[in-house]
Amino acid sequence: MEEISKIKEPLYGYEQEIILVPITKLKVIEVQRKASATHVKRLTESIKRIGFVIPLIVVKRGDEDIVIDGQHRFLAAKGLGIKKLPVIVIPEKYAHNLMELNVEKQMALRDKAYVSLNVYRMYLNEDPSMEEEDGRIMDSIEYAYYVTLGMAYKEKPKLFGSAYESILRKVDAFLPKPLEKAAVEREERAKVVIEADALARVAVKKVEELGIEHPFLYKEVISFCSIIKRKKKVKQTFTETFDGLKKNLENLAANPSRLREHRFSSAG
Repeated sequence: MEEISKIKEPLYGYEQEIILVPITKLKVIEVQRKASATHVKRLTESIKRIGFVIPLIVVKRGDEDIVIDGQHRFLAAKGLGIKKLPVIVIPEKYAHNLMELNVEKQMALRDKAYVSLNVYRMYLNEDPSMEEEDGRIMDSIEYAYYVTLGMAYKEKPKLFGSAYESILRKVDAFLPKPLEKAAVEREERAKVVIEADALARVAVKKVEELGIEHPFLYKEVISFCSIIKRKKKVKQTFTETFDGLKKNLENLAANPSRLREHRFSSAG
């Protein structure tokens, strides 16, 4: 590690180090948004033309330099065989806020879920006794269901998560429990979403066998089988809502013509 400079952050006055770090010593934060191969390729071409001009943002954890912003630049530089990279070291306490800004960027739901899960796990590692409803967590993560989906995506990357977003937004809120217990419940909720996804894929296949096919069929099936439909406020709990959804998905798989009949009755 080679120190280049130190600067004083102009608003809060804390010290930022600018250092040159061997690329082998850098590690991308554990659950970051998944890298885009297209973006990495684009950055690779940019670096070839003008060089590596924007430092990575890192926090120090022991002897490790953890990249919390600049994953794509890091991968592009690594692919080009660059041996050392300039980084700006910020205090770890500011990492949560930076990850929050990452969530606010225009990202796909999957990426928002991965970043939110990362922020959640940072809080969990720091203080397992912190309530999930703590204002610091709620300020950093826009929706609790992002964390549930993040866990589900980790287990099943091809999950059709967006089909469940409108349901989850209504029944998957922050829990009045310490993180060490809330995280366990979120893992269970993630498993439930994965179970619903498996049942939905069977139902979709049965409907397709009737000759009904279109790009939004999966979402149509979830909407048709949801027990809360488009209600703005619901009384059902997460468990009740997904138990009902899974039961309806099983029924639809057994009798897929119900969806076609519903279409005809709605049209009439």
